[in-house]
Amino acid sequence: MPNTKVIEGLNNANKVSDIYAYLVDENSKSVFTFLYNPEQKSFSRTANYDEGITALNSISSQYYKHTTGLTLGLSNLILETYNQGKSCKLLLQRLQSLMVADPSKGQYTPSPVYFKWGTDSFGPAVITNISWTETSWLTGEVASARVNLTLLEIPESQLPNKAKIESSENRLQAALNKSKVLTDRQKDEGLAKAKTWLIQNRKKLRDDISNSVNSNKYKLTIYSQESTMGVINIFTDKGGVLGTVGTYKDGKLDTSKTTLLKKVN
Repeated sequence: MPNTKVIEGLNNANKVSDIYAYLVDENSKSVFTFLYNPEQKSFSRTANYDEGITALNSISSQYYKHTTGLTLGLSNLILETYNQGKSCKLLLQRLQSLMVADPSKGQYTPSPVYFKWGTDSFGPAVITNISWTETSWLTGEVASARVNLTLLEIPESQLPNKAKIESSENRLQAALNKSKVLTDRQKDEGLAKAKTWLIQNRKKLRDDISNSVNSNKYKLTIYSQESTMGVINIFTDKGGVLGTVGTYKDGKLDTSKTTLLKKVN
């Protein structure tokens, strides 16, 4: 039986049919549509370290170098057009074209792509490997094949149009600043600072607050809309209101107007 608390904290997702995976470029222009959806997706990522010289320890020290981009592997993709009297050679050529540059068109690096499947998105990424096995042919042209595809995540700074347009992150941040709404990252940072402040000031808190913090039976919420943006409140684990921790703004937590401290006689 799964941990219900973990399940409750996950996002809802519906079963929807007839949603096909595809690849798009940085301008959201479709460059490849999968004939059949992947049967599986494999992910990997590596943190690279250098070994240091050991002196009094038999285990060598490790020095962090960098972390690679996330790799997405799509194996055993189906290309099957034999029964339709069609060749799937064109589909294989389209995939291969995404791995090569075309200087005649001013394209000096292969095109970065995004893998899209319903609400899921991976990228920007480059295709680093394509391999396939042909199993049937029509007049000598491939009509059945199994394809393996590997995509490697790259920084948005490597997008060809990066010098001409803002990154999607900057555009999102500008839009959020304009609409005065906290990002998910800002919310997480604000809640983390509030939790740290509660732990550090346990002895100064009202008894009911201190008991909740010591037993870890409390919840924190942060408002993201303009009128109350950044205000962090604390509740009991059953939803009872305990008070206001403070306001998170510009990376700092202001607790000057907190309602949680003991009254000083």
